[in-house]
Amino acid sequence: MTLATGINLALVLMCLVVMVQAIRMDRRIRALRDGHLDQAVEKLDNATHQARLVLAELKRVLSTDAAAQGEILQASRELRDELSVMVGVGNSVAERIVDAADKARAAEAGVRRRTARWRDEADAVLRAEAETRPAAPAPAPVADEARELSRIVFDLTSKRGNRVA
Repeated sequence: MTLATGINLALVLMCLVVMVQAIRMDRRIRALRDGHLDQAVEKLDNATHQARLVLAELKRVLSTDAAAQGEILQASRELRDELSVMVGVGNSVAERIVDAADKARAAEAGVRRRTARWRDEADAVLRAEAETRPAAPAPAPVADEARELSRIVFDLTSKRGNRVA
């Protein structure tokens, strides 16, 4: 076998392989044609067109919604700031009310102490007067009446003092 014969045999083998591959490709192309490739491509084109329309609409909606959300966000920030100012004012008013209530309690406690002290002093004055009086017996209802009158007077003065405080 000569070199030329070996090359010719290799060439024949390669030609056979190419023929087999061409037959396979021909079968596949026929299968595509029989499978209505034109309709498949048309459907794919329609789907692509619809996808583009949907994406354009989505882009438009997102751009307008983003602007609307930005406006809502800005309005909510303004409301938050206003609410924090209102809460601060409310806290300040509450502190003033608590301070005023504490002062009123302290003033009321002071008036009660003064009233009790005044009653004690009035009782002491009445006792001293009773001791310094002559031995003339005074009827008991008059002493009780005087004591009750002194308490009423001191209660009235303590109430007047409470109004001033």
